[in-house]
Amino acid sequence: LVTGVQTCALPILKITKVKTFIVDGVFRPWTFVKIETDSGIVGWGDCTEWQAAYSVAATVNQLGENMIGKDPMASEAAWWDNASFMVRQRGGIAYKAMSGIDSALWDIRGKALDAPVWQLLGGKMRDELELYWSHCGSDRGRYAEQLNVPKLSTLDDVRELSQEVLDQGFTGIKTNILALEDIHDIPRKKNGVGNSGQITYQQLENAVSVIGTFREALGPEIGIAIDTALSFRWGGAIKLARALEPFDMMWLETETWDPGSLRTVRESTTTTICHGESLMGPEEYRPFFESHAQDVIMPDFAWNGITMGKKICDLAHLYDTAIAPHNCHSPMNTLVSANICAVIPNFMTLEFINDDAPWRDDLMTHPFEIENGKLQVHNRPGLGSDLIESELEKHRWTGGNNL
Repeated sequence: LVTGVQTCALPILKITKVKTFIVDGVFRPWTFVKIETDSGIVGWGDCTEWQAAYSVAATVNQLGENMIGKDPMASEAAWWDNASFMVRQRGGIAYKAMSGIDSALWDIRGKALDAPVWQLLGGKMRDELELYWSHCGSDRGRYAEQLNVPKLSTLDDVRELSQEVLDQGFTGIKTNILALEDIHDIPRKKNGVGNSGQITYQQLENAVSVIGTFREALGPEIGIAIDTALSFRWGGAIKLARALEPFDMMWLETETWDPGSLRTVRESTTTTICHGESLMGPEEYRPFFESHAQDVIMPDFAWNGITMGKKICDLAHLYDTAIAPHNCHSPMNTLVSANICAVIPNFMTLEFINDDAPWRDDLMTHPFEIENGKLQVHNRPGLGSDLIESELEKHRWTGGNNL
């Protein structure tokens, strides 16, 4: 008889309700998932999708009906059960809905076990996370009034913004090809699908002027990235990458579904290439890893969840690829991302929207702790913060240009 050994009875919980909230994030809707249990423990997740918020929320609600009465602690089983249920809708809206549910289940598991999610994923490797200021200058051109920030219209405004970056301690920024008054005003276009995907002289001159101004104002030690999403096919991406070589970029972000095209871009330039926000599931990332098509991969955990997201990061590590998660969604996805980034060896930096909705922190029971441009890793059970339902109701999304 062994004495003095204590056993820990795992909590037995059942899911009682799955609910969604679509909340105003100024330039995009935030889509939250709330999962309730019979114990009173509640989990929160994020499955923000800018163009299809209502469709994703409807899919969450459909999947939620299939989850009533099931064990919320079994997140891996839930993922594959939902994947089986959505087998003919793999990827896209279905995957995003599954991911929001998945993150909420991890939040419940952490709270039930009185442990941070990062602890359940293997224990943290770092106490703080490098952040880069994303959409730096981009949203000030279109949403300055709603965001309560100075409007950005000229290269002098870029210089003033650079001083804010330095004052707040950020070690990196990401911007776009901006519409400015004193250089070529680039009209906002849809992503490159449906057009030639080539880059114009005006776009090249704009990018070089903006990035050159940022580099001059920020100095050599601050990372600078530019996001072009799906705007350019490989020929246009190569021209842009080569034009940016003098500025020692943190990366050029360009998206494609063809690993061979992306590898051609990477091999044609000394500019670091980042990719991957639009991919879903390890199976979509694998051919890009096998081709060594990029230097940095940026999985989106609002669209891959924690269960698949961690697997993607581990796979990236096998292929010597750094992780810089795509994170321009809600504050909940920042927490999801932080819990994963805290435990992986190949973490590089985390995207952060610094010019965000003025009410962002009002939604959270525990707002972010940011010191000198770095996010402090929390020690609270679950993901690190609950959302305040009454505040979500105050800021319901009512539709807009993105939907």
